[in-house]
Amino acid sequence: SAPGRRRLLGIAGAPGAGKSTLAERIVAAVPGSVLVPMDGFHLAQAELERLGRAGRKGAPDTFDAAGYVALLRRLREPVPDEVVYAPLFRREWEEPLAGAVPVPPDAPLVVTEGNYLLLDTHPWAPVRDLLDDTWFLAPDPATRVRRLVERH
Repeated sequence: SAPGRRRLLGIAGAPGAGKSTLAERIVAAVPGSVLVPMDGFHLAQAELERLGRAGRKGAPDTFDAAGYVALLRRLREPVPDEVVYAPLFRREWEEPLAGAVPVPPDAPLVVTEGNYLLLDTHPWAPVRDLLDDTWFLAPDPATRVRRLVERH
């Protein structure tokens, strides 16, 4: 990529793979970088209930995938003096929170992480091409289960 051009790094994997931990460590190590998790695009609980999908929360069709793609497109081409705001998923509320993550135009690296970054079906398919690189984490099943138990 061109010098000074913002980079978008995706970290994909199943729940408990270590995506969030790795993403947080990268952002801590790269000055000015920002973490924009895919989880911020969970549909609100009331909308999941309206759609009859509340029991499947976390499935690909329980996210605003088109909104996520639109945000990645905006992040791909920063506008001088324009801060882009991304949503964040608040685990303690089990709800997304809009406008919680400011991404300044001079952020050199945006790290995004989630389960569906490499999904090749509509509406997720454009994600892969919007990222400069995507890393897939695949720890052994016992490690994933332990992490999920510790999380919940």
